[in-house]
Amino acid sequence: MSKPQRNALVILVILLLCVSYLKDFSLKSTPVPLDKAVMEYHKKAIDSMAKSKAKIPDLYPFNPNYLTDYRAYVLGLKPTSIDQLLNHRKSGKWMNNAAQFQSVAGIDDSLMALLKPYLIFPRIKKNKDVKNTKPKKRGLNQCDAVALQSVYGVGKKRSQRIIKYRSLLKGFSEMDQLYEVYGLDSSVVDRIKKKFEIQVLPKIDRMVLDSISYQDLVGLPYITPSDAQKIIRRRTAQEGISFDDLKNIEGFDSLKIARISLYLRRF
Repeated sequence: MSKPQRNALVILVILLLCVSYLKDFSLKSTPVPLDKAVMEYHKKAIDSMAKSKAKIPDLYPFNPNYLTDYRAYVLGLKPTSIDQLLNHRKSGKWMNNAAQFQSVAGIDDSLMALLKPYLIFPRIKKNKDVKNTKPKKRGLNQCDAVALQSVYGVGKKRSQRIIKYRSLLKGFSEMDQLYEVYGLDSSVVDRIKKKFEIQVLPKIDRMVLDSISYQDLVGLPYITPSDAQKIIRRRTAQEGISFDDLKNIEGFDSLKIARISLYLRRF
């Protein structure tokens, strides 16, 4: 046998011994138990992650009668629940308590437990003599400038601004939109809220976000030419766009998106 052959034979024997040793070691080895403190740490981490996923962002008091489909989506409602809410509203019916809201939307108990503390409904006073009862508040979308001037702090100019802004918006959808009127401070808005309310929602023909043109976008409230360009660019780049995608555009916070959703729909 030549020297190279002997060297090859030695190497082969060594390899066979190593394989045999490793196999024997793996069979005899036993798993090392995890330290209890380590297990507890991971358990807490998993629980924390589960709780964080259950949280709903941007929770604040809201009237479910005025929910837009986008706002309902952000709150965690399923598409079927959103459709049921919108159909209920189109039929001219109102929800007056949490139980009705849960029944109409078909919301499960776990989600309802999170939303219930934030629900607000119009107060309805029972009166035996229904014929003689009159609503204390007037409709903000039906009143004229003269009626608005009955509020302290709202003169001729401010009342005209409110009417003009109402026309721009195609009607107020939320009372908080009054804060957007130029020259109205919070104290004046609060006094308006005591005398007026949204009794009739505006009829807005919402356009499709995924196909609306630049010209139509610019014509909508809350959208500047710069905003429209950003939306069109992102929609073109990714071949489609959703309300979630708007969050990734500079200058589009949750409030702006909620306002835009009054005039746009996903499909």
